[in-house]
Amino acid sequence: MGIKSWLSGIIKEGVREVTVEPRSEYMGRSNFGSDIDFGFQINNKTALKFTAAYAAIRVRSENMASLPKSVKQKTDVGYVDATHPVSRLLSIAPNSYTNIFDFWNCMFSALDGWGNAYAVITRDSSGLPISLEQVHPSCVDIVLTKNGSKFFKINGSGRLDGIYSNEQMIHLMVLSFDGIKGVNPIEYNYLSFSKAIAAQKFGAEFYKKGGNIKGVLETEQNLGDEAYKSFINHFKESGNFGTPLLEYGIKYKQIGVNPISAALLSTEQFSVQDIARIYNVPPHMIGDLSHATFSNIEQQTIQFAQFALRPTVKRVEVELENKLFFESERGVYAVKFNLNGLMRGDMTARGEWYAKMIQNGVYSRNEVRVMEGESMKDGLDDMLYPANMNIVGKEIE
Repeated sequence: MGIKSWLSGIIKEGVREVTVEPRSEYMGRSNFGSDIDFGFQINNKTALKFTAAYAAIRVRSENMASLPKSVKQKTDVGYVDATHPVSRLLSIAPNSYTNIFDFWNCMFSALDGWGNAYAVITRDSSGLPISLEQVHPSCVDIVLTKNGSKFFKINGSGRLDGIYSNEQMIHLMVLSFDGIKGVNPIEYNYLSFSKAIAAQKFGAEFYKKGGNIKGVLETEQNLGDEAYKSFINHFKESGNFGTPLLEYGIKYKQIGVNPISAALLSTEQFSVQDIARIYNVPPHMIGDLSHATFSNIEQQTIQFAQFALRPTVKRVEVELENKLFFESERGVYAVKFNLNGLMRGDMTARGEWYAKMIQNGVYSRNEVRVMEGESMKDGLDDMLYPANMNIVGKEIE
């Protein structure tokens, strides 16, 4: 059943019947260029066959899935690690059949590929969440009722099919124009993906037909059919490694870089950069090293964490806090994704930064060891500070 037929139905909400109100939905495809016939259809399945798109989604989703995730509790001394049932769902096991990395990798792949990611929340008798089960975006329709209630209809997923309230679903979305559903980045950037795949298909056909010509045979004479056939036979008989005898004044002329081949390479490179722009991924991370240098790759990687992943992290943290904690727990507990590992510089830069933080009493030596993934050691919890520095107003006389 499609969303249009579903919109004309009625959803039972408690003991009341709520008539679903039809709403205009952003379908995602940009009108610009949509009337151009490329001879094929662009959708998520076809777009992901373009290596740059596949690589961009994979880089983003795998990096997000690899981030440490935890529940923090707000105390008088700041946020500290908390023992909470939600912690297990986020960092150990979301459900009985998916490991924690694959769950988050699946969620973020759906988010970047379809613009939306969904997971069904199962709770125990006391209301605590006990499992999160991912659902493919193509199986989910969304509607907002007249009284402002948001519902999700799952159809085609199997045992999870049904209608769920907003409180029963984790819903992550990227760019959205109505705050209800995110746009599909592949359909919305239809022209860019079509152009990239069209160039890829043309290149494959071009090379398949031997379009990459290295040389030609030319003569000023007008060969008859018999002379032409005789020459071709002798030329072919010489084989790939023989030295053919060129008769009838025929000369071999070598051709440099084929201009069409050069244009294809340039077009494919531009397409890779175009996909990198759409997904806010540094081009070198998806195989384009044309503008990468030894000195700027590290900075681009840090900027990737700051400007591409951090907004996604905040988006996810807010949704998880709203859906997985009781009302009384909000503001007390918080979900945190740790980006520190991706934002580290090289060993020299990190060492200098840690040294300054330790010497100025910002971090203890044990805290630095924990940041580096090492175990704590006795005697390294004391805070250090320069002996020649004092608190303003409390100078030692």
